[in-house]
Amino acid sequence: MSAEVRRRAAENALQRAQQAGHVIEQDHRFHAWIEEWISGHMTMPEVAMRYRALVSERSAARRAGIFPHAPETPQLTQKTSGMETEQPFDLETEINRLMAEDYRNSTA
Repeated sequence: MSAEVRRRAAENALQRAQQAGHVIEQDHRFHAWIEEWISGHMTMPEVAMRYRALVSERSAARRAGIFPHAPETPQLTQKTSGMETEQPFDLETEINRLMAEDYRNSTA
């Protein structure tokens, strides 16, 4: 898969999340990992694993009082159509969905 397709999928996923009113992670490490995925040097599961570690690190720092003002991790949620319940917004799933959609469109 080309870097161009990956970049478009990442940009579309982030844009859709933002348009839905979700806060997008601002940590430079997260964005660097996305760039590594785009360039093909990292898999999306690796990005997700590193991001979960970052979230855990932040939580531990706040709990320990080491860095009480550590940035909050955005709670990415999306409303399901017509329902009051909310589901977590999963960037990895959204990117994979957009890439599959792009692939289907390119082979049609």
